[in-house]
Formats: sequence, C-alpha cells, structure tokens
Amino acid sequence: MKRLFPLPPIAIPGPVIKNSIEPAHLDQPVTDTESLFVLAHVGVPMVSADAWRLEIGGLVRQPLSLSLDDLLRYPQRDVEAIHKCAGNPFDRTVASRQIANVIWQGVDLRSLLDDAGVDPVATHIWSYGLDYGEFFGKEVVHYRKDLPLTRVAEGDVLIAHRLNGEALSPQHGFPARLVVPGFYGTNSVKWLCRLELADARPEGLFTTELYNDPVDGGDRQPVWDLEPESI
Repeated sequence: MKRLFPLPPIAIPGPVIKNSIEPAHLDQPVTDTESLFVLAHVGVPMVSADAWRLEIGGLVRQPLSLSLDDLLRYPQRDVEAIHKCAGNPFDRTVASRQIANVIWQGVDLRSLLDDAGVDPVATHIWSYGLDYGEFFGKEVVHYRKDLPLTRVAEGDVLIAHRLNGEALSPQHGFPARLVVPGFYGTNSVKWLCRLELADARPEGLFTTELYNDPVDGGDRQPVWDLEPESI
C-alpha cells in the first residue's frame, strides 16, 4: 500500500490498549469518555488540526479535499450508539467484553458523498487512517478498513469530530474519525485522512487477514455487524 500523506509524529507507539469498565458496572445511559476503551493497533499519531485534510476520491465525479473548517460548515448531528470492540483480531472466539454507549457529533457521510457524486459502479468505501507502524511483525503504512456502500445509504454513518460533547482526544481519533453505528469499533477508523470509493473490497492486513469470522464452506467474512453477546 502506498502512503498517501506525510507522516505525522507518533505520540504513543502501539499497540495501545486501555480497557473499559466491566459491562456489569455500566450503570449510566451514556458511558463517560474516561471509561471508554482505547485500542490503537500501531500507535497514536499526533495530528495537527490546521494541516489535517480529508480526501474523498476513487469512483466519484468530483474528488473532495476538506479541511476541518470545511467539515464544520456542513450540517452537524448527534448520534447515540453502542461502541464495541470486536475482540482478539487473531482469534475471534475470545470475547472482548469491551463495550460502551456514547454520543458522537459530526457530519452525515451521505452529505459528503452527495457533493462528491458517487459513481454507480461503486460498491464499497475504503477508509484510511493516519496511524502507521508495525503490528506483530507486519509493516502498516495506513490502518485501512472498508464497508459496503449500502450501509452508508442506511444513514447515521458519521465523520465525527466530537465525543460526548467534547472534541475528540488524540487517543480517540482527533481531529476526525469515521463512526459506523451497529458495526464493530474496528471499522470506525480513527485519524481519518481518506475515503476511497471502489467496486470491490481491498486486500489487506485489517480487511481480509485479521478481523474475519469463519463461515460454512471454509470461507471467511469481515466483522461488520455487531453480534449478540451475553454475560
């Protein structure tokens, strides 16, 4: 994978893991930010808000390059949603118990895609983060995930810049991140820098190698939709 942007400094080398409070102790409707789990596979980059851009390209009629100020000019909305870790990326049979309910604020991704003009042949969105480094012996140029375009059409997918009423912290993806309610947290890419419209899924460490579940016939499927879990 080719690097898309200049390297920001890494403030905290990865992997960075902070566990949340136990599910049985989640006694408030909205989980306070200090109790929210943190997982950064290859470290926490220190991104400058002034220099940050979000690019939207690939299968679009009009590529976009948005600053944080540009993003703030769009209509803003709040989305309250469950935020849950998918668990061990190497062994999905290990339950994570990392879950919370939080309020995100940002821009509905559909508004941005409407301005870019999505090509009808596009089926997926590839999302790139500014985090980079090494993850268990493999070099990571960008943390990259994907999601089906049909999920965006359902609504509530945000480019979020606030969490529980406050600006995102560096650990939670400052200055902006993707948020996909109803999908595992691994799909909500932090330190978001690019969205690429494509007609297929991307091959990669965090898309087709890790974070997949086995299905009948020996195939594997990505961990997108949240699955039931009990304690």
